[in-house]
Amino acid sequence: MQRSRPAPGPGTSTGAGTPGGPGPALHALPPESLDALARSLLEPLSRLLRSELRADRERIGRLRDTP
Repeated sequence: MQRSRPAPGPGTSTGAGTPGGPGPALHALPPESLDALARSLLEPLSRLLRSELRADRERIGRLRDTP
């Protein structure tokens, strides 16, 4: 299942002049904030990746990664 992002409204900035770029400049954040952000995103992203890999294996008929 794919989620779509809503389109930004008029007057909304999407970053440093790049369409679809990150909102705030990440290089301006202190390293502690970047570490906290990475830690908070690790679990949800790994869960999504595992579910995508599992769905791919089910689709091709291989439930295990063994050769």
